[in-house]
Formats: sequence, C-alpha cells, structure tokens
Amino acid sequence: MDFFQKLGNTLSNTGKDIAKKTKDMSDISKLNHEITKQQEAIAKTYSQIGKFYFENYSELDYPELKEFCNSIKEANQKIEDFKAEIIQIKGIINCPNCKAEVSTTAAFCGSCGYKLKEETENSEVAEEPSESTDSNEE
Repeated sequence: MDFFQKLGNTLSNTGKDIAKKTKDMSDISKLNHEITKQQEAIAKTYSQIGKFYFENYSELDYPELKEFCNSIKEANQKIEDFKAEIIQIKGIINCPNCKAEVSTTAAFCGSCGYKLKEETENSEVAEEPSESTDSNEE
C-alpha cells in the first residue's frame, strides 16, 4: 500500500510541476507578447516623429539628418516613377478634371464626364516621339 501512496504522491507532484511550468510558459508568452506590442508602439511613434520632422523641418540645414531626408525624397520619387510606369502599362491616363483612371481610348471620363478625346489624342502624339526616340537610341 505504501508503494501506491508514494506513486500517487509522485504522480501528483509531477502533475503539479507540469501545471506550474505550463502556467509559467503561458505567462512568459503573454509578457513577451506585451513587450512586442510596446516595441511596435515605440517604432510607430518613432515613425510619426520622423514623418512630422520630415514634413515640417526637412528643409532646415541639419547635416546629420539631411541624408535621411534625401533618402525619403528619392524613395518618393521612385514611387512616383513606378506609378507612372504602371499607368503606362495599363494603357490609361488620369482625367485632368477629377484624376480618375481612364482608358487612353475613352472619349469621356467615366467618373466626371470630362471630354477626353482631345486630351487622349494629345497624349498619344506626345508619346509617339518618345517611343521613336527610344528606338533611335537603340
């Protein structure tokens, strides 16, 4: 009988140890999650500070920050260039009146009704010489 009582106590203690370790691991996981949330909040705040500085003070002469501001300006320019390439690939133009995307073959803007035929013809004429210039360079 003594054997079974010792076995029961051992199993009970082992179960309690496992339960405690499981609870500890759960608590640690929750705390690590909270740490990550706070780190993300800090990173977001740093980003907001940087954006605020860039939008309001990037033209001031702070040499240690100039490189960061120039990097942002270059990245913004690349984004605009990529957007222009996407528009060209899609075969669309932006309506001069409402800026909606419209097919280069459309006569009128589907959003505001602005007459595009002359705009489309002018943009096609403007694109043709640049295409021929590209082929001449090759």
